[in-house]
Amino acid sequence: MTKQVLRVWQHCLGKFFTLRRRLMLWTAGLLFVLGLGLTIYINIMTAIRVPQAVSEVVTVELVPTQHPPGESSRPVGSPTPSLSQAMSPPAAMGGSLATAQVQEIAIREVHIVSLIGAGVFAVLGAMGAHWIAQQALRPVQRLSHLVREIRAETLDRRLALDGPPDEVKELADAFDRLLECLERSFEQQSRFVSDAAHELRTPLATLRTNLELVLSNPHATLADYREMASALERALERLERLVNDLLLLARGEKDIRVEPVYLEVLIGDMIQELKPLAQSQQVSLRCNITDEAVVQADAPLLAQAISNLVRNGIHYNHPAGSVTVTVHREANGVAISVEDTGIGIALEEKSHIFERFYRIDRSRARHRGGSGLGLSIAAHIVQLHSGHIQVESTPGAGSTFTIWLPDRGGRFLDSNLTEI
Repeated sequence: MTKQVLRVWQHCLGKFFTLRRRLMLWTAGLLFVLGLGLTIYINIMTAIRVPQAVSEVVTVELVPTQHPPGESSRPVGSPTPSLSQAMSPPAAMGGSLATAQVQEIAIREVHIVSLIGAGVFAVLGAMGAHWIAQQALRPVQRLSHLVREIRAETLDRRLALDGPPDEVKELADAFDRLLECLERSFEQQSRFVSDAAHELRTPLATLRTNLELVLSNPHATLADYREMASALERALERLERLVNDLLLLARGEKDIRVEPVYLEVLIGDMIQELKPLAQSQQVSLRCNITDEAVVQADAPLLAQAISNLVRNGIHYNHPAGSVTVTVHREANGVAISVEDTGIGIALEEKSHIFERFYRIDRSRARHRGGSGLGLSIAAHIVQLHSGHIQVESTPGAGSTFTIWLPDRGGRFLDSNLTEI
C-alpha cells in the first residue's frame, strides 16, 4: 500500500514538475541567486572601498607639500583627524576638497566594484548554466546511449525508461512504439520475402521438371512436347501474374493516376468480365447501385481491388450461391460492399486475411492458382486512395467486404437492382 501511494505521489509530482518546469525553476533560481549575490557584493564592497578612497584623498590634501627635513607635517601631540572630520567641509579639509570631488570618487569606486562584480558573477552564471544543462540533459544522454545500442537484430529491445511522466518519458515511450512498429514491419518483410521466394519457386520448379522430363526422353513425341508447352504456359502465366502482383504491392501513392471514375460503369464492366467465371462455379452475380457516384481514383487499380473481392467471393462460395456488389453513399464518402453467401471466415482468421500470401484454404487456393495476394492487393489499392477496407463474416453464412472511399463529387440516382 505504501509503495502504491509513493508511486501515485511520484506520478503527480512528475506531472507537475515536468522537464520544462524544472528548467524554468532552475533558471529562475540561478538568476535570483546571481542577482542577490551581485547586490550584496556591490553593497559590501562599496561600503568598504568608498570610505577608504575618500580617506586617502583627504589625507593627501591635509599633508603639506613641503616639510623641513626631520619635521613632521602635523604638530607633535595633535590628534589624528577622523574620517568624519576629514570629510567635513571646509575646516577639516582646509577647503581643499570640494563636495564634487567626493561624489566623483564615490561614483568611480562604484563603477569599479560593479564591473568587477559583473565579471565575477558572469563566470559564476556560466558555471551555473552549465550545471543546469548537465542536469537537464542527463536523461536525454541516457536515452541517447540506449538508442545507440539498438541494431536491426535487436529490435525486440525496449527503452522502458523509468521516471516521472515528463517530456523525456514521453519521448522514450514514443520511441518504444516506433521500435514496436519497426519490429513488426521487419517481421512482415522477412515473412513476405520468404513467402514470395516460395511462391516463385513453385512455377520455376514446374518449368524445370517439365523441360527435364521431355528432354530426357529420347522417344518424346509431338504430343509430349505439346503437353509440355501447355504446362509451361500455365506455369509462366502464374509466374507472370505473381510478378505483376508483387510489382503492384510495391507501388506508392505517386504512381497512381487519379481521375473521375463512374462507379456504376466501372463495376458493370467488371461484372461482365467475371460472368464466365461465376457461371463456371454456379454462382450468380448481382449489382445493387443505390447511388451513382463519381470518385477520384485510378480506374484500373480500383477495378482490380473490387475484382479481387468478387473473385474471392466466387472461389469461396457454394453452388447456387451469389455475390452482390452494392454502392451507396455515406457521410463524406462512398461505400462499396461485396457480399457473398460462401463459407465465411473464422474469427481467428479475420485478423490475417489481408496479410500477404495468407490463404484460408491453402490447398484449394493453390489448386486454383491463387497466391494469397488478392485481398492484400485490394487493401493496398484502397489505402493508396486514402480509404479503408473492413470485413464482416459469419462462418458457413458468408462474408461482406466493404471499401470506403472519400467522396470528391457525385450525384444521386434511384435504386437500380439487376441480376446477371
